[in-house]
Order: sequence, then C-alpha cells, then structure tokens
Amino acid sequence: MKTLAAIQAFIHNRQAKNLSPRTIEWYDGFLRRFARFSPELPMDPEPIEEFLTQVTGEPETRHAYYRCLKALYRFICRRHRLPNPIELIDPPRCPRKVMPTLEAHEMMQLLNLAKNLRDRALLSIFMDTGARVTEIVTLRRQNIKEDTIKVRGKRGEREIPISDETRRLLLALIDANEPGEYVFTNEKGQPLTRYGVYWIFRAYMRQSSRLA
Repeated sequence: MKTLAAIQAFIHNRQAKNLSPRTIEWYDGFLRRFARFSPELPMDPEPIEEFLTQVTGEPETRHAYYRCLKALYRFICRRHRLPNPIELIDPPRCPRKVMPTLEAHEMMQLLNLAKNLRDRALLSIFMDTGARVTEIVTLRRQNIKEDTIKVRGKRGEREIPISDETRRLLLALIDANEPGEYVFTNEKGQPLTRYGVYWIFRAYMRQSSRLA
C-alpha cells in the first residue's frame, strides 16, 4: 500500500468523524513527512523506528510524530485487518515539563501594557478563565452571560465563570466594535485567529520582560 494513499484514507476518516480543521491539518502535516521518507507503507517496526530516530528537535516533536503514526496505523490495520507494527514500538521518552506561570504582579503588569480595549479584554479573559485559545477566538457576542461565557471547544460547549471586570471589558469591547458575530476581531473586522492571539501575547510578554 502506498503511504500517501493510506494517509488520504486516514484523513478522510478523520473528516468523517468531524474533527476540527486544525486537527486535520496537524495530522496531515506530520504524516506527509513520513510519506516522503517511505513511499510504501512499512508493515514492519524497523522502518518506522528508523524514521523516528531521524526526527530532530525537542522530545515532544518526536513524540508528536509517534502519536500521529500510531493513529494512522490503528486506522489502517483495523480497516484492513492487518497486524499493527506500531504495537511493537515503545513510545519515545518525553520528559514532563513544569509550565511557567505568572505571578499576580506580573499579570497586572501585562494588563497595564495593553494598548487598546481589545487587547486588555483579551488578556483579562485568559487570566480570568484559563480558557483555550480556540474557545476565546470563537467567542460570540450572544454567549456572554451574566456571570459566565459559553464557549465551544473540542468536547462541545461549556460555560466558564468570569469576573465582573472581565464581563465589563467584554461588553465595552462589543459596544466599541462594528456589528459582527465574534467578540475578538482584528483591525479589518475579521475574527481574530489563534496565530493572531499568539503574536499579541508574544509582543506583550517581550515588552514585559524588558521592563522587569
């Protein structure tokens, strides 16, 4: 079996399961590198291990490739009733990291750096709720409630409590924006993307570190 054909069948299956476009893109990007390494889908563990040894970078990167391959082979082997070679491969070691956190005064410093109402509301809602980026960028106006916001993520909808200050900022932002569906938008009035949020936070974090 051609590796690209196997990947295509796998991607179609993920789409049929209604996985998010971001997840589909993640699978596709990782697996196509494997297809370039081995045009024919290996059914022995050794070529797969050889591929994994050639993956450079952080241990998390190699582990991500392993997870993608595990999902691919689980699907293909179940679909065609074949023995699964990935079951003979131990997952790459991936040391657990302690995620850095901000102290209370550092959070306040970030909020004070906000250049506009949108950025201040964005910083506030993340610090207040700990919601995922995708949940925040897809937040709709009608989903701001009295004490909560309703967000949609990988596992469906959920409600997250918010503080009075965050709610005040969100409502002020809605009043200041042009009419539209989403709360957070860019300069062109389009919904803010995950990458847009990343660059906003990156800029403020760098500015904050220079002031420290």
